[in-house]
Amino acid sequence: MNNTQIEPQSGPGQNSAATAPSPAMIVAGVGFLALFVVWGFLYNWFTQQWGSNDVAIALATAFFWLLVFAVVAAVAWWSKTIFAAWQTRDLLLVAIVGAAFGPLFTAWSAVYTGAGVFLGPWNDLVGGFWWIPVILIPYIVRKPGAALLAEIIAATIETMLGGQYGIIGGAVGGLVQGMGAEVIFMLTGWRRYDWLTLSLAGVASAVTGFVYYIPIYYAGYSVDLLLITLAAYIIGVLVFAVVGGRLLGDALLATGVLNRFAIGRERRQVETSTDF
Repeated sequence: MNNTQIEPQSGPGQNSAATAPSPAMIVAGVGFLALFVVWGFLYNWFTQQWGSNDVAIALATAFFWLLVFAVVAAVAWWSKTIFAAWQTRDLLLVAIVGAAFGPLFTAWSAVYTGAGVFLGPWNDLVGGFWWIPVILIPYIVRKPGAALLAEIIAATIETMLGGQYGIIGGAVGGLVQGMGAEVIFMLTGWRRYDWLTLSLAGVASAVTGFVYYIPIYYAGYSVDLLLITLAAYIIGVLVFAVVGGRLLGDALLATGVLNRFAIGRERRQVETSTDF
């Protein structure tokens, strides 16, 4: 008699253990995206108030987005979704991989600067490297908050290592990028991690990152140049983070090191279902 228990089955790219988002979480996610409508005006107001005082502007910017993050986190905590299904190994993986990308982010600045000589206004095609944790980590652990936490850790480590973009461009930028992707995963109930969902999460993260950076780096750009920059953001994220992140996750899975994580459990479910 075979007493082996078969885990609940789910389709490819789906997480059977996920929790459906509450109405409060959906409202919080949509509200977060709506804040980008006023962000540019708010940043311009910061610069009018403090002029060339970069420290004051950085602190005001960080405070605003940390406040946004706190509100979303409070709603998530109240609705019992964030970290409800997390295990210690998930948190350790996010922390280790996120921290590992910190110095890589710092080093990539030189690549980004050098590529500008050849790519011109399309330079942000190579910027997609900075989005890899946003896709790679959620694809592996498949838990609420994974995209957000991974990108925050990587961007914060980059800032601490002296990254040239500082608090505003680095740490706070990472928070905004992570939240953009997290909204997409949340709207699927953190259940779907197929190519379409990963692509939508990557595009959302690229767009929120781009909108966040407009008043900081692109205020003087023409409409045509803004559109080129946005297209470069999206293409870069799709290539580096979505395609590259997923392929990297699949390569790691093939070695067996991810068998105890959600991505490994799903693979076993698929293999078990094909045996019948």
